[in-house]
Amino acid sequence: MDLYATKDDRQVSLCCLQAGRYWPAMCEVLGRPELAADPRFADHAALLANSADAKAILTEAFAAHTLAEWREKLEDFPGQWTVVQHTLEAAADPQSEANGYIQDCETAGGTAFKLVAAPVQYDGAPAPAHRAPEFNEHGDAILEELGIDWDTIVDLKVRSIVG
Repeated sequence: MDLYATKDDRQVSLCCLQAGRYWPAMCEVLGRPELAADPRFADHAALLANSADAKAILTEAFAAHTLAEWREKLEDFPGQWTVVQHTLEAAADPQSEANGYIQDCETAGGTAFKLVAAPVQYDGAPAPAHRAPEFNEHGDAILEELGIDWDTIVDLKVRSIVG
């Protein structure tokens, strides 16, 4: 796995855990099919042994094209890759929405907003996101659950012991 800078200073992340499997396809994407037969990269072991050379080739190739060009070039690439996105791009990414990583929430007053959910799923469903409580939103209820009567709660508030 590594990041490669594009001509327009964006980043593409390649995460092909079976480098030898994906190298020939990457050579096609690069427009350098001869590299697939190069003895330095002929199989997984050779590719790993010469990974610095392979990385240099990839670094140079990615720097020669813009992100838009790489999106097009990598469209049919069978290996694992993604664009490194800034927060606004990630929040608007259709995959973020489809996987439940951006969820609709609302404030205590009913104002709707989007919230980033934890990047986990349970039984194939995203973990539900909830807003944080307002300041001391549940304070009185917690004190009552502890058995403190309302007169004592008011006294604690007057003396600024609780909010």
